[in-house]
Parts: sequence; structure tokens; C-alpha cells
Amino acid sequence: MNIVITRDPGYKCPDAIIVHSIEEAEKVASEYPSEDVFVIGGGSIYKQFLPYCDTAFVTKIDFAYEADTFFPNLDTDSEWECVHESEEETYYDLEYCFTRYERKK
Repeated sequence: MNIVITRDPGYKCPDAIIVHSIEEAEKVASEYPSEDVFVIGGGSIYKQFLPYCDTAFVTKIDFAYEADTFFPNLDTDSEWECVHESEEETYYDLEYCFTRYERKK
């Protein structure tokens, strides 16, 4: 089930639950097993939900893009540790790897 958070009161999306606040999203998400709940950003959504997450799956791209929004650097956050990093993959000329972080207990 997809839960879409939007400020647009008239937004419609088939096959999704539409909510208008983090609190509403949390209430709906609590009806599902936590291992089945994933947060897919934008930057504002990541920032608001990260404190509630205990696992983060991050794809790291080996290229410096000009951008105005970034996912927090969990390597520099003492609350998180990298527990898995895949071998580097290549797609055309793009190099990347998959990482999994877990919140320290």
C-alpha cells in the first residue's frame, strides 16, 4: 500500500492512501508490520521521518551532482552504523553501491 503525503487537499492517486500530515501517515502506517513500511522521499519527507526509522537503505552514487537537496550523511551521524555495503555496480557510466544502515541501540 502506498501512502502519499501531500499539502494539496484535492490530490487524488488511484491505489494509494492520501494523507496531509506526518501524523496521519504514521497512523495509517501503524496498521502494517514495520518491516513492510518504507519511506520514499523527497528531502522534506526524509528529514521528518528519519527519527522514526531504524533501518535505512541508501544507494550511493559515485558522482558529485549539483543539487539542492541531499539525504543526510549517515556515515557522520553517531546514531547510525553501516552494516552492509554491496560491491560497486556499473550502469552505463554510472557507478553506485547499495548500503544498509541500522540505528545503534
